[in-house]
Amino acid sequence: MISWFRNIFIYLVCANAATGFLNWMGSPLISDLSKNLTAIVLALLAINVQTTAVIAVKLRDILDKSGGNANATIEQFRLAIIEQAVLLLLALFLQGTIGAQSFQLSPLTLSICCLFIFFATVHIFLDTSIGLLIALFPENT
Repeated sequence: MISWFRNIFIYLVCANAATGFLNWMGSPLISDLSKNLTAIVLALLAINVQTTAVIAVKLRDILDKSGGNANATIEQFRLAIIEQAVLLLLALFLQGTIGAQSFQLSPLTLSICCLFIFFATVHIFLDTSIGLLIALFPENT
C-alpha cells in the first residue's frame, strides 16, 4: 500500500514538473494529449491485458512443474487491471470536461491531470512489460 501512495506522489511530482516545463516552452503537447488520452489509455490497457495473458500461460506452466503458489502475483495482475480501468474512467471524465459548458477545469489542472494519467498508464505498461520479460527469460534476471 505504501508503494501505491509513493507511486501516486511520484506521478504528481512528474506531472507538475512536466506541466511547468511544457508551459515554459509553450508546447502544444497537452492540447494533443488531452484529445487522445482516452485512446492512449485504452490501447495500453489492451496491450497489458494481452501481455498478462501471455504471462499467465507461462506462469501456469511453471506452477504445473513446480507446484508453487502464485496468489500474490495473480492479485497484482488484478490490481493492475483495476488501476488501468480507473485511469480509463478518469481519462473519459477529463475528455468530457474539455468541451463542457457547465463544468470546466483550469488549463493548469487539466494539464496536471492528463500528465498524471499518462505517467501512471505508462508506468503500469512498463511494469507489465518487465513482468513479461522476466516470465519468458527467467535465466537473465
